[in-house]
Amino acid sequence: MSAMERHDKLSLTPRSMVGIFIIVIGAVLVLDQFRIVSASALQPYWPLGVIAIGAVLFLQGRAQGGRGINGAIAMGIGVWLLVNTLGVARVHFWDLFGPVLLIAIGWALVKQRGSWRPSARSTPETDGHMVVFAVLSGVKRASTAAQFKGAEITTFMGGCQLDLRQAVLGPGEEATIDILSMMGGCELAVPLSWEVVTPVIPVMGAVEDKRLPPLPVAAPPSGALAAPRLVIRGFMLMSGVQIKG
Repeated sequence: MSAMERHDKLSLTPRSMVGIFIIVIGAVLVLDQFRIVSASALQPYWPLGVIAIGAVLFLQGRAQGGRGINGAIAMGIGVWLLVNTLGVARVHFWDLFGPVLLIAIGWALVKQRGSWRPSARSTPETDGHMVVFAVLSGVKRASTAAQFKGAEITTFMGGCQLDLRQAVLGPGEEATIDILSMMGGCELAVPLSWEVVTPVIPVMGAVEDKRLPPLPVAAPPSGALAAPRLVIRGFMLMSGVQIKG
């Protein structure tokens, strides 16, 4: 089974989870009108939807050979929201963001030191998978992987530029980029020969493919392999993704 067929068979995606979440909200509102359930009683549990979306992102990231960082972050945000809405604890966003930011900066310094990495296995040039993390900053990365597998991009009030024009993705193969972006942006340089699909969910954001359209060519012969396929999925809040050639 090809990577494209495996992707088509996935029934649970972040987009489908958002759709299910909206359907559930609508059903609860209808039942509330008939006095069958109380919408106000269920209101504190809405962060469960965020946790579910994060769980799907995590499982998809792991299935693609990544670490599922975006999914773990989304689940953490969902748990924090649930704790606050249930009144178990009252932790304001900025009270939590400061310490988390310090932890993130310290972890980035440790990773750059490389003291916990006995080998270069985790570098994108070795395993074809990239991890990009930008908080209140900008990051520029490029991949020259002989077999590009995908990337996990996390930005918060920051941006990233990812150049994939020298990366290799064979005919009929598929790679996935998982994006979790809040008040940030991402610019992707992608070869014109790659097919790009964008099941990413933008909220107050946009996804723009500014590559030149391919020139018309004769239909490929029967049995020919399909073009390489890049899937860009995830969740963006007040963020944008720009795809260029």
